[in-house]
Amino acid sequence: MGDKTKEQLLEELSVVQKMLEEKTETQGQMIRKLQMIIANEGLFSQIIDFFPYPIAIFTPQYTLAMVNKAFDSEIESRFISQEKEAVRILQYKIDDTQLAVAISRVFSGKTFFLEGVKNAFSMFSAVTQQSTSQLDHLSKILVFPVPGDDAEITHGVIAFM
Repeated sequence: MGDKTKEQLLEELSVVQKMLEEKTETQGQMIRKLQMIIANEGLFSQIIDFFPYPIAIFTPQYTLAMVNKAFDSEIESRFISQEKEAVRILQYKIDDTQLAVAISRVFSGKTFFLEGVKNAFSMFSAVTQQSTSQLDHLSKILVFPVPGDDAEITHGVIAFM
């Protein structure tokens, strides 16, 4: 390899590294803001409701604690029943292995950013499988933990982008 080729490779690597650092920083900022909002509930839960991306907040038992309006509008015609309190995340309905890992490991404090996820909405017990392919435009998913006052993870958050 010539010196120019090595220099080009180093420049390209530098550009990629900078892009990854920017993505990581943006994700970190979003996570911190949402954690603060969830922790403070009340007015802040209204902010989550108006967040433009679908968000689902779930418990360690994989039941939905809260979804925002964007989530509702994305799947409103796809719900089998309107009893959202009973909606669960069903691990066996998750087609994407990375998403299944993210959902199960979020309670150990890990954060996951996934791209190219298909049929992600099919994991919810009240959503029909056939209609989820229409939601594939939301193929980027951020899954992160929300700790309680005692630093124990009390909820997981799924943000669809």
